[in-house]
Amino acid sequence: MTYVLRRKVVELIRMVGMVLASFFGVRKRANHEADLANVNMVLLPFVAVALALMIGLLILGVVELIVDGTSSAQGF
Repeated sequence: MTYVLRRKVVELIRMVGMVLASFFGVRKRANHEADLANVNMVLLPFVAVALALMIGLLILGVVELIVDGTSSAQGF
C-alpha cells in the first residue's frame, strides 16, 4: 500500500470511530472538537448515513431472526 492510500484508510477508520462514538454519545467534547478540526467534512455525511443504514439493517436482521425463530416454535 502506498503512503497516500494508507493515510486515507486511516482517516476513514478514524471517521468511522468518530461517527460511532457520536451515535452512542460516548465522546468527550475536547476529542469531538479536535476530530472535527481534522476531518474531511465532505465525506462525513456519507459515512454517517452509511453507518446508520448498516446499524439499522443489523437491527432489522436480528429482529427477523428472532421473529422467524419464534414463529416456527409455535407450531403454526
